[in-house]
Amino acid sequence: HLCSEREAERRVKANDREYNDKFQYANNRIQTSKYNILTFLPVNLFEQFQRVANAYFLFLLILQLIPEISSLPWFTTIVPLVLVLAITAVKDATDDYFRHKSDDQVNNRQSEVLIAGK
Repeated sequence: HLCSEREAERRVKANDREYNDKFQYANNRIQTSKYNILTFLPVNLFEQFQRVANAYFLFLLILQLIPEISSLPWFTTIVPLVLVLAITAVKDATDDYFRHKSDDQVNNRQSEVLIAGK
């Protein structure tokens, strides 16, 4: 991908933490998790309703709420839909929890730092 504007030149001085701290360089933390406590429910529901089957059953549920259209009660659709959404959410939450643990393990590894040639 070509940019019309050139990126500003970056200069990093080895072993000069004061100089380098003046700039807002990106950190090297790894984050493979998708959610946090605040974003889990809305993001997960958004992702689940991107699936055609879930969107279809939501549409059916909305239609069943209109008594002139449906002869079936609305709970015949909402129970399976909520069950599928809940099971998928639990699976996604578990997967993301293990991603958080893995990220923390990688980000907290000890490393050797070269300071003043030592």
